This record gives sequence, C-alpha cells and structure tokens, in this order.
Amino acid sequence: MSLPKVAIVGRPNVGKSSIFNWLAGRLVSVVDPTAGVTRDRVTQLLHHRDRYFELIDTGGIGIVDSDDLSEDVEHQIGIALDEADAILYVVDGREGVTPLDREVSEQLRPIDRPKLLVVNKCESTKTDLELPHFFGLVDGEAIQTSVKANRNRNELLEAILEILPPAQENEAEEGAELSAEPEMKLAIVGRRNVGKSTFINELAQTDRMIVSEVAGTTRDSVDVRFER
Repeated sequence: MSLPKVAIVGRPNVGKSSIFNWLAGRLVSVVDPTAGVTRDRVTQLLHHRDRYFELIDTGGIGIVDSDDLSEDVEHQIGIALDEADAILYVVDGREGVTPLDREVSEQLRPIDRPKLLVVNKCESTKTDLELPHFFGLVDGEAIQTSVKANRNRNELLEAILEILPPAQENEAEEGAELSAEPEMKLAIVGRRNVGKSTFINELAQTDRMIVSEVAGTTRDSVDVRFER
C-alpha cells in the first residue's frame, strides 16, 4: 500500500513551489521569479490531522525552457499526474484567467481524479472580484490563498483532506514509518555533467530525475527514498 499522492500543477509562475513550501512548513523547492525554475518532481510527506499524504511539486505546464528541456519537464509532470490521487490546480488571482490557464484546464479535464482549484496570490480584496472568472476551470471546489499573507493555509489542508481517497487500513502505520528518519542518508554531489541524476535513477530504478547533457539541469535538492 502506498500513501495517497497530491500533485500541484499549473502554468509557470503562479506560485506552485511557494504553496508547496508553505504546506510543507519548510523550504524544499527553489522559489524564483524566473519562469521554469522547477524541472524535476519534488516530493514531501505531509501529516494533517489523522491523514498522511505525499505532496508533489511540478514544473510549469506550457513552459518554453531555455535549455530545450520542455519535453522532459512535461514528461515529469505527466508522471506526477499519472500517480496522483488528487490534483491541486494553481492559478494566479492577481493576473486573472489567461489563455494558458484555459489550455491547462483542458488538459486536466479528461483526468478522472478529484481536483481543487487554488487561486493563489490573493493578498488583496480586489482579487475577490476576480474569483468568479476562475469558476469552471476545474470540476471541483475553489479556494483563495496567499502564501505572502499566510491566508487560508489550514483551510487548504482541510480542503485537500476532503478530496483524498478514503484512508486505507495501514495508512497511519506507513505514514509514521516514512516520517521517521531513514537508516541512512546518502548525498549525491559532484561537478556538473558527471552523471549524478543518472546514478540516482539507477539506484531508485525509476525515471525520477531529468537526465540531459545540458549542464545545470538539476536545480532542486530532490529527496528520493528507496529500499534495497
């Protein structure tokens, strides 16, 4: 049995990584105004009330990557969506609905998983007027948030629990086990382009990290848990 997974998706620069770090309670994903900073899937185990679930941060859908890695980023997003039990679709409440938001909405519509629309960057009451324009982007509830103003963090966690599948028999036991410190932590370091991501994928026996000849492909510190 594996814990439920919740994928955070959306176009670039709507605050996906900020929300990820906010919910995680610590800096995990790199946050930067530059579009396309997140490339690999970044995960974090969360515990709220009596539920455990794995939160997944992803790159921006529709990003034109300067290093020609757009297809690799989209592939990682696709894996996250395939694995997800629930989806958080993040949009920018200050900018309003964009054509790319609508494109992402159409991509998500056929996916038969519960979805929650997260209207982020709602620091001002002016953004409340924009909220009705976002209705219909997903077949699900909508919630306004602001990482900057710490608005509705607990409400967002409660809303996530509402769309999770029912808890399995051993969920609490598995969650507590995964929350514990692993027997060993291994840091993979080295200069650029020596094959660190390839090595991690081989150890984990999964397509976990983007592998490319482009120097500096990996930007986040990605935790990968595996047993041998």
